[in-house]
Amino acid sequence: MKRLLLLGAFFTVLLNPTDVLRNGVSLASEVPADVFAVLQPGTNEIKFEYEGRARRLLVTTPKDYDRQRTRAILFCFHGAGGKADRQSERWSPQADLQDLIVVSAEAVRPLAKWNFKDDFHAEEHDDVGFVKKVVGVFVADKIADPSRVYATGHSSGGLFCYRLAKETDLFAALSPMSCGMAKDAHDPSETTKPVSIMQVIGDQDKSFNGTSNPKVTMYSAAKRIDIWRKFNQCGAEPVLLRKGDKVVVSTYANPAGVEVAYCMVKGEGHHIREDLRDIADGLAVEFLLRHKRK
Repeated sequence: MKRLLLLGAFFTVLLNPTDVLRNGVSLASEVPADVFAVLQPGTNEIKFEYEGRARRLLVTTPKDYDRQRTRAILFCFHGAGGKADRQSERWSPQADLQDLIVVSAEAVRPLAKWNFKDDFHAEEHDDVGFVKKVVGVFVADKIADPSRVYATGHSSGGLFCYRLAKETDLFAALSPMSCGMAKDAHDPSETTKPVSIMQVIGDQDKSFNGTSNPKVTMYSAAKRIDIWRKFNQCGAEPVLLRKGDKVVVSTYANPAGVEVAYCMVKGEGHHIREDLRDIADGLAVEFLLRHKRK
């Protein structure tokens, strides 16, 4: 059940964290140190102010949620033009299944595209800074375990995952889905930390073989896996896992336990058939949760 700002026990919170709105009244002088104290079991709608904009989050907690301990937290990012709701519906069941917190974030509207690469969209926002701030608050409030922060995303949201993997040291593992990887913009750099990545993609996806246009070149699925495999110093021989005739996972690992995995869904395009997508999602969650940030 989504908790909204109504008279009663439901909440929408604007977090600055220097200003909070409660029932429409500004409480800037009453901001609690624990800004996510309003979270209840189920799905909560949160508005988090960053750079003067109220950014929307749908935060789903397990049905037995309490504040006695920290939990793993999974961020999910929608595709271009989307909203937080659809990814929330897709990933929220994992809150109870895996005893974790699911955060479906929303890009600034009306463009509603994640800033996966500078100088690409006509309208740009500091989405990396926004995510870093949100993670920081969850950790500071002792809600999220900083060693178990994860991310996944579809299409534009998947591209954004690659940017987060390159530019931040927040995540134990990430799973970009149904997306490309931008040449130069997403290549690991000298400041990038080793991180586990699972790419999920259909072999008929528009970005499977790579794409190019005057503004961006996308690596093929095989090339991007090779780039991250070598960067993470993973072995060249994968462990293969097959789920039926359609889903094949190739996982490369290094001695420290960092992995790069390639989940290919045969015969599927940009939007993977729901039953196969559910299989891939389950494999992705399993992959993510076996990693901890050191």
